[in-house]
Amino acid sequence: MTGYPGRHWRGELSPAVTWWVNCVAVSALLWWAVPRLAVAGGFARADTLANFCAASALQFLQIGLVPLWQMVGLWRCGDRRGLVPDRWRIGRVVQVTAFLFTVLITMRGLVFGAEQVIGARVALALGPYSYTVSVLHGGREIAVSGGLGYGVADAVRALLVAHPGVRRIRLDSGGGALSEGTRLRDVILEGGLDTYTARECSSACVSAFAGGRFRYLQRGARMGVHLPRNWEAMSSNPVASGYRAELLYLHERGLPDWFLENWIRTGQKFWYPTEFQLVSSGLVTGLRGRPPSPASR
Repeated sequence: MTGYPGRHWRGELSPAVTWWVNCVAVSALLWWAVPRLAVAGGFARADTLANFCAASALQFLQIGLVPLWQMVGLWRCGDRRGLVPDRWRIGRVVQVTAFLFTVLITMRGLVFGAEQVIGARVALALGPYSYTVSVLHGGREIAVSGGLGYGVADAVRALLVAHPGVRRIRLDSGGGALSEGTRLRDVILEGGLDTYTARECSSACVSAFAGGRFRYLQRGARMGVHLPRNWEAMSSNPVASGYRAELLYLHERGLPDWFLENWIRTGQKFWYPTEFQLVSSGLVTGLRGRPPSPASR
């Protein structure tokens, strides 16, 4: 490295400049600037693969590369001062600070890494977020099975273009990304499609199901709703902002207060409304088939 960044990397700057300017001030600037850069770049919501990659790169710069530059420079600054007989105490204090700073950043990096693993599985539609989209019944129905990873809405839209005779979409999914569920709902609304569930439609799948012109449920199938943990800083509301907007949308679509209140009350635990509750709420407009026998349940 050359210039000012190189001098910091080699530990040639004073302890005060190294700590207060290059560590404290630069970190504060990044925490202020990174969210604004994400908004300006249009990827504040990492709800597509491209947005996820862009947001991850920006966060890696903030949590990985810049802290590495800061910590190495701070440690080397302390090491240099430690070699001076009358300043060795300052050098050791700087190195202890660098060690504690490293521990703090490492802990934050581990949390970031765990979040990225989950985000990558959604963005790449891996594991429980993988899905299959197919055309059934001579081009009159589209079936979506599996998780709602990024791309499922685009896949459905492409099939609708290729098969304009589709009138219904069958959703059998345990959930996935809420943003993908709402995006799929927009596709369903644009096509004026009916929605149907034969086995299960839970979590984000319910958001997509709600977009159906008529909404059918096979007798014995289930629908489950829950709320994810609210990770928003400085918020005491148990409902994350994304889900608050979603619940408001469903309320405006006619879902009654008692249903939404039960939804919120269950928190992170899944609530599986009965068929009577689903029909009474208007989320399901009709049941199909016969009730399963007790032996098959």
